[in-house]
Amino acid sequence: MKKSIYLYLFIFASLIALVIYVNGRKYQEKLESQVKSLRTEVYKKDQARKEAESVPYKVDYENSVFSLKGNPEAENYLYNIGLTPEEVEYIIGEELLDLNVKPNGNPLVPYEGQGRGFRIIDTKFINHKWVLANFTDNDRWGDVLIRYDFDVDKNVTMETVSSVLYDRNRK
Repeated sequence: MKKSIYLYLFIFASLIALVIYVNGRKYQEKLESQVKSLRTEVYKKDQARKEAESVPYKVDYENSVFSLKGNPEAENYLYNIGLTPEEVEYIIGEELLDLNVKPNGNPLVPYEGQGRGFRIIDTKFINHKWVLANFTDNDRWGDVLIRYDFDVDKNVTMETVSSVLYDRNRK
């Protein structure tokens, strides 16, 4: 009788082990198929991202028509007077920074600033004659359109064409 109990226990334990093995195998196969599908999905998205990154942008704001670079008419004008767009941007930028240190602020800004006055903080070259600049006195800010010209000695003259002042206290 003892032998048959051990035999039945052995058969029962073997059946339980077989059921656990079969269920574990099915669970493992299910997980492997999920991992495989996720890897495929990630690979496809990565390929789509790489493809999208390889396509150049249609709009290039830095080298658009309203710029020194990429504007053939402006570039030809500058080359005829012996300057490159990079040189013009450097010369005008330095001149504007030099004007910022005046006691009452930059004289190209037609407004009276508080404290040190208005200073030009950023520029965008529109073409070979005009530059758009942002200015501030740390309380108010605005934009100014400046016309610039070079003489035969490559000295620059600048004048304010128009400006706008944004004041947060104004309603």
